Amino acid sequence: MIIDINTYIGCWPFRQLRNNTAEGLVGIMDEAGIDMAAVSSINSIFYKDVQEGNVELMNEIKRFESRFLPFAIINPLYPAWKKDFLFCLNELGMKGLELYPYYHRYDLTCPEAVELVKIAADMGVPVHLPCSVINMRQRHWMDTNENLDISKVERLLTLCPDTDVIISNGPCESIASKLKKVADLRNGKVYYDFARVEVLPIRGANTPFDTLVKNAGVDRIVFGSVLPFQYIHPQLVRLEYMKIPNEDIEKIKAGNLKKLFGLSK
Repeated sequence: MIIDINTYIGCWPFRQLRNNTAEGLVGIMDEAGIDMAAVSSINSIFYKDVQEGNVELMNEIKRFESRFLPFAIINPLYPAWKKDFLFCLNELGMKGLELYPYYHRYDLTCPEAVELVKIAADMGVPVHLPCSVINMRQRHWMDTNENLDISKVERLLTLCPDTDVIISNGPCESIASKLKKVADLRNGKVYYDFARVEVLPIRGANTPFDTLVKNAGVDRIVFGSVLPFQYIHPQLVRLEYMKIPNEDIEKIKAGNLKKLFGLSK
């Protein structure tokens, strides 16, 4: 079983995407052996009212709801952010919160963002913080040139000690090293994917993945593909070359996220 923490549905304004519908994404998931995926709306990143994208997402995945864990994208600077977030959880049944401070132009430690992240803890849902959507070197000139500010994440973890946080699509081995001291003191857990973490050894030296395991532990590493922006195959190859016991591989593929989301199957 594989559970994917990082997939998207919607339109990207800077290039054409394939398999960016629920049906297309499920097709790729079936080919790759991915049973479930956390998914969010690309449109919510760019809409002035992000809630419109959240509603679109729920309508899009309706036929495949057993395959998806929908995450609400919320902009805490939008006046109705609290009402919208509670509606996403209580009425739409969304399973998590996803934040893009580098697109929505707010400080991750501003009072509204901190309150939002604390509400996520109170509601029992995790907060997903993608380091980026695409690689900075591939960005359109009109796209943002910023990534997730890890120093702000470090402060947020301290201000919101009970919230479970997932960090994805970045140099997670170095991020886990930087955040280890703070993460070890929290009640909430900090998870990392390995989408951009090298697994293959070079001249027998420890790999970045070894560093990630050392600083995060296998119980805090999860699978993330960034579909449909990236090909799925590199992540599957990384799974094959991880030099860890099979039981730990199973935790990374699905076990850790099953526990986080309270999934019985």
